[in-house]
Amino acid sequence: MAPPDVNTPPDAALARTAAQYDAVPYQSHPFPMTHPGRLAAISHMFGLEAPRVSKARVLELGCAAGGNLIPMGARFPGMRCLGVDLSGVQIAQGHDRLKRLGIDNVDLRHGSITEVGEADGQFDYVICHGVYSWVPAHVRDAILRVASERLTDNGVAIVSYNVMPGWYTKRIVREAMLAHAGGIADPAAKVGQARALMEFLKEKAPPNTPYGNVLRTEAAFLVGQRDDYILHEFLEDENAPCTVSEFVQAAERNGLSYLAETEIHTMLAETYGEETAVALRTLSGNKLLPLEQYIDIVTGRTFRQTILVKVDRARRAQRMLQPASLRDLHVSGRFKLDAERGPEGAFVFRDQADRTLTTGSAVVATALEALAARYPSTMSPADLIAIATRWAADPAAQESAVMDALFRMANVGMIDFSTEPVRVGAAVAERPEAIAIARADAAAGLASTANLRHESVGIELPARTLLPLLDGSRDRPALVEAVLRMVADGAIHLNREGKPILDDADRRVAAAEHVETTLKALEAVALLRG
Repeated sequence: MAPPDVNTPPDAALARTAAQYDAVPYQSHPFPMTHPGRLAAISHMFGLEAPRVSKARVLELGCAAGGNLIPMGARFPGMRCLGVDLSGVQIAQGHDRLKRLGIDNVDLRHGSITEVGEADGQFDYVICHGVYSWVPAHVRDAILRVASERLTDNGVAIVSYNVMPGWYTKRIVREAMLAHAGGIADPAAKVGQARALMEFLKEKAPPNTPYGNVLRTEAAFLVGQRDDYILHEFLEDENAPCTVSEFVQAAERNGLSYLAETEIHTMLAETYGEETAVALRTLSGNKLLPLEQYIDIVTGRTFRQTILVKVDRARRAQRMLQPASLRDLHVSGRFKLDAERGPEGAFVFRDQADRTLTTGSAVVATALEALAARYPSTMSPADLIAIATRWAADPAAQESAVMDALFRMANVGMIDFSTEPVRVGAAVAERPEAIAIARADAAAGLASTANLRHESVGIELPARTLLPLLDGSRDRPALVEAVLRMVADGAIHLNREGKPILDDADRRVAAAEHVETTLKALEAVALLRG
């Protein structure tokens, strides 16, 4: 299928894009990597202090239904947020949610990115996630122009986009789907036909050729994706991936410069192995942008989340990251200590992606065990050091060892970091309280909500029934009685071994178990207020 007509008038292109998103709204969720707390933390690591997050002005270009902005406003009442989106349907959905939550520091506006201007003022953080590659050229230009013009001098912007040459493999299946279903007007039918083609290719593409392997891999991935993702990622009229060099050059023409990626470990040549790192640094002359370009070529990266700052700020960035840059941040990590020791009795910590950190220091191991036990809450490096060096003979040397371990974990993506602490409430609290946004979303019957870590969390049936009750006013007996009333009303069912529980005493025990199990699950996904 031919690419979109370059002669299409801009207004017509925008109207067509708006109609597509109105017909099939994109699921609107929080994106942790775009959170100002993370952007400020990465700026800090490069020696640039960013605006205070809790009082920041935040602009999101292409905000959908506000799934990213609304949780920010809910958590930080002193923050002021503006979101702009072309889809009136999605903006209306966002307004409904804001009304339910009673939030007045988030403004969602139906309109074009091209219309954002001086009257909107300056912003400390500008976010544009999942938009840049999917809009016409004049809107891509407007994104970078608006980000530059509206950003405060010490502000931070983030723009995500599809990246070449890695996206060429996905372009193959996009072109295949467009050839098969591009002419179908009805969105549901278009996605249905695209799915049918992917099912066919997943099974029938030649298994022993490079081309066939690409088709099979991409088709197998797409078969399990949501309809809205397939429609807007692969079947939109506009999809313009670019190289990182092309993107940065476009940003520089608008007065913005490259600072980093939201996942800084992807920027480090050593992430890809020592031999590969030597080759990458040789090919790139150890220069920042060429190194990023060669990393994309070697790894086949398909998507970037790039942090931009004003040109003068970028010139002052300290490119040699140091362990001390983590000292004033809040860190967290989802990893565990291996049951079996490593060589020479070393402690091995492993995360879900099978990344590891090995240390022979019992002091470092104590710090990391404390950090792992606190997840999903964060801890400060100072607190970890205080725990680990309490009985150390040489606290200064051990402090350095802990900081070095945290730095190495950050450099391979094993820990998260932010300028903002996350304090999750305990399930064992006398009167447990869920965060307000989760209570309201559950009461409204939404399928998901946002947690304290700015992550999307599904709301399953047990949580949906209990969450609205967790306003901090009820103790355990009151929660159990509430569950028993819901059972009596037929709202929920308590079973044991697949059979209904009929005995009143057994039912009360089961209700108490239901409360405890649900509270623990809510604590684990950071939905309880600390």
